[in-house]
Order: sequence, then structure tokens, then C-alpha cells
Amino acid sequence: MWKRWKLWVFIVVLLLSACSSDSSSKSDKAVDRDSGSKSEEKMDTSTEESQSAESEKGKEELQMKNERKVIYHADIEITVDTLQTSMESVRKKVETLGGYLVESNTSTGEKDYQTGMMVVRVPMKSFRPFLADIRTLSKGTPQENIRGEDVTEEYVDLSSRLKAKQQVRERLETFMKNAQKTEDLLNISEDLSTVQEDIEQVEGRLNFLKNQSDYSTITIQFGVKRLKAEELQTEGLNTWAKTKVLFMDTMNFLMSAISFVVVSLLGLAPIWVIVAIVIYVWWLKRKKEQKKKPESPTTLT
Repeated sequence: MWKRWKLWVFIVVLLLSACSSDSSSKSDKAVDRDSGSKSEEKMDTSTEESQSAESEKGKEELQMKNERKVIYHADIEITVDTLQTSMESVRKKVETLGGYLVESNTSTGEKDYQTGMMVVRVPMKSFRPFLADIRTLSKGTPQENIRGEDVTEEYVDLSSRLKAKQQVRERLETFMKNAQKTEDLLNISEDLSTVQEDIEQVEGRLNFLKNQSDYSTITIQFGVKRLKAEELQTEGLNTWAKTKVLFMDTMNFLMSAISFVVVSLLGLAPIWVIVAIVIYVWWLKRKKEQKKKPESPTTLT
């Protein structure tokens, strides 16, 4: 009987130990599963964070690309037949494109060489087409110079600074509403004034960059050489006046020639007398020599 009781006790102990080992193994498996799920959750979180960071970076790059600001300037010199007509054509083209005229002037130099200059601003999207239209007005090969300045980085940086300054202004306005002491109100008001001044400066620079990049500046130099029609007609049809001028020139030449002869004869009279005497003596001597020569036989017969 005692031996059977010991046997049952031994069996019960074995069963209890087996149950405890099963429970411990199950708990270990549960712990392993929990740790695995946590690690997986961590990996998923890190992956999501990296993906979100990449997406934010992509959004920033896309924003930079969409907000790209480039300031274009162009200088072009063309030769035209009629100055006023060409400048008026350019002015109308600028207005059609939604641009505006900044400066315009004309001048006439030597030999009726006329020049003109226009400074216009056109929308950036019409910059290249407008230059192509200007080239078609030139009667020769135009000279041009195009330059661009990328101010995107400065524009984005100023935009970020403006947002930060506006947030500071909102906080200062909140502090001012809740302030109770006069000293605190004065200090906050001073800080708010400084921040507001910074905001206005940043906004001014942003507006300038936006305007300069939205509208391109083009300086056009016009050159034309032509004679005035009125002067050409007068010069070709005034025959009587030209005849009188030629007659007076001829008379002046004759009078000058006669005057020169008279002056020469009277002024050089002593020389002319000596020359006349020498010639007369030479002539007399020549005549005597001819008389002294004997007559030839042919003359006698």
C-alpha cells in the first residue's frame, strides 16, 4: 500500500513538472513573438520615417523647381529702314504680350544717321518669342547679348525667413495681449516693431525678385541711315538757282583772270620793258645777219 502511494506521488510530480515546462516554453515563445513583433514594428517605423523624409525631400525639390526664379536681361542691336515705324511696331507688340515700356528715346547724328533706344519688360514666358520677333525687324544680322541670374535659392531662403518672422510676430502679439505690466508692454512693443521692420524688408526683397523674374528686361538699339525726302526734292528741282550760281562762278573766274593780267602787266612793267628791249635788240641783230648773207645760186638763176 505504501509503495503504491509513493508511485502515485511520483507520477503526480512528473505531471506537474511536465506542465511547468510546457508553460515556460509557451511563455518563452510568447516572449519571442512579442520581441519579434516589436522589432518588426521598429523596422516598420524606421522605414516609414525614412520614406516620409524622402517624400519631404522630394516635395522640397519639387517646390524649388516650381518656384525657380531666373532674372533674364537681353541687349539687342538692329538696323531698320524707318525708325519711328519700327519703334511703334515694337511698342504695340509689347502691349500685346502684356508687358510695358520703361524708356524710349531717339536722336539724329551726322549725315542724317538716326538712332533710337527702347527698354521694355515682357513676361518671362514670352521672352524668347519676343526676341525672335525683334530679329525679324532687322535688315542685317542683329547683335545680341542674353544673360540670366538664378535667384531661386535666395527666394526660397527669404520665404522661409518670412514665415519664421511672421510666427515670431504672432507670438509677440499674443504676449502683448496677456501682458499686464507697462514695462513688459514697452519691451514687447519694441521687439514687435523690430520684427515688423524685418518682415517689411524681406517682403520688399521678395517682391523685387518676383517682379524681376516674372518680367524679363530687354534693351533694343535701333539704327537707320536715310536722306530726308524734302532735301532730295529741293536739290533735284532747283535748276534756275544752280544756273545762277554757275554763271556767277564763271564771271568771278573771268574777272579774277583779267584782274590778274592787269596787275601782272602794271606791277611787272619794269621787267616787261627790259624783256621788250632784249627782244627788240635780238630781232634787229637777226635782221642784219640775214641781209649780210650772200644769195644762193638757185636764187641768181
